[in-house]
Amino acid sequence: MPMCLIVGCSRKTGRDKGIRLYRVPAVVTKQGPEVEELSTERRRLWISVISRDDLTEKILNSDRVCDQHFHSGTAAPLWDRYNIDWVPTLNLGHGKSATQRGQNAAREARAERSKERRKRQAEQQEQECLLKQQKLNEPGIPLADFASEIESSSTPGSEQVHDETVDLQRDEQETHHSSSTQTEAFDYLYRSVESGSVKDCPRNDASTQTEEFDYLFTQSATSKPFDKNYFREDNGKVSFYTGLPTYEVLEATFDHVSPFVKRRTQSLTLFQEMVMVLMKLRLNVPHQDLAYRFGVSQSTVSRTFAHWLLIMDVRLSPLIRWPEREELWKTMPQCFKFSFGNKTTVIIDCFEVFCVKPTNLLARAQTFSSYKHHNTVKILIGITPQGCISFVSEAWGGRISDKHLTENCGLLNKLLPGDLVMADRGFTIHDGVALKQAQLVIPAFTKGKEQLNPTDVEKTRGIAHVRIHVERVIGLLL
Repeated sequence: MPMCLIVGCSRKTGRDKGIRLYRVPAVVTKQGPEVEELSTERRRLWISVISRDDLTEKILNSDRVCDQHFHSGTAAPLWDRYNIDWVPTLNLGHGKSATQRGQNAAREARAERSKERRKRQAEQQEQECLLKQQKLNEPGIPLADFASEIESSSTPGSEQVHDETVDLQRDEQETHHSSSTQTEAFDYLYRSVESGSVKDCPRNDASTQTEEFDYLFTQSATSKPFDKNYFREDNGKVSFYTGLPTYEVLEATFDHVSPFVKRRTQSLTLFQEMVMVLMKLRLNVPHQDLAYRFGVSQSTVSRTFAHWLLIMDVRLSPLIRWPEREELWKTMPQCFKFSFGNKTTVIIDCFEVFCVKPTNLLARAQTFSSYKHHNTVKILIGITPQGCISFVSEAWGGRISDKHLTENCGLLNKLLPGDLVMADRGFTIHDGVALKQAQLVIPAFTKGKEQLNPTDVEKTRGIAHVRIHVERVIGLLL
């Protein structure tokens, strides 16, 4: 049975299923000097890359080279000299040089040292944490006694008490120098009490510094900004910060998206992360502002926003769907029935969102909007007569026209014969809509006319009366 000639490759027919073997090219002698020279060169290169000391003509004639050593799995033809598979190049089984072996050994040694170093650091940090925890649980000076001593030292004729108090403070500093973490944390929380951020703290009832610290730490941990308790009883806050109508909708959105979010930071809960993203989308506040509000770094805000935005796009995009015609007919509002019957399928319009000026000159030109006089992205939105969003296009550069955007965003492919599309004057897409055997309704023009005739006036009034709904939807988005 033929076997593979490559060193270290033991594949052979009969045992390995689906294997393909290729002969070492022979010298072609009866098709001209050029073919003979080319075949000779190819045979020489094959023998060179096989690189075996025991090669004989018998072995070359009986054994083969398997498909595992070609990029495409097939040897290239003789005439295709510049194909990468003209000669075997993969998994040739040549031993590594001494230099490579030395480099690999050094790399492994560095990795081992790094592993040991990380292990020692982890053990050291664990020991420090245990030591700090022990010192944290040690009782301190009673606050009431300490405050009374300070007050007594400030009264006339109490120099001796004052000196004792100073000595007491000096001894306390020397004794508790190693517990600076506890003191700093207590000072921070004590200032929070004085400033009013932590209220109703029973300092007079706390007999020791440890009890005081435990109480303040508990109060600080439970008062997190923008958590569920902050929004639970106030739909006004939900609407202002997130754009969602009620807390129930906010919680349902969170339950729908959060299972697919991988935690990025332990500083915030998943709910706080989603609220932060919605606040950015709703209020467009700077990242630095969100960092101050949530007590995290600006880079954390940026990473969280980018991560959540992708997942929200994947999870929430399927909620925007194109309704069936029967659904539209059953739920058609009376104002549409009166003016246009049951034919109205979608009301379309475009809106623009400001964006950062791109550094690329071409992108800068494509995003500059002559209407907004700013770099923007333009998006086409379609709503049903009931006011539900049924279509949202991809974001395009602000320079693009409404007509080009509508014809290339995929909206026309959803139309059925007999559908009615309602749009503004800038959507001159009669031809594209007519190809779908649908109808376009836009307000009448006065171009070339002194005034509109009464029929056009009534028609335009009816269009304006119902098109206001899409403007309201866009207003809710922005």
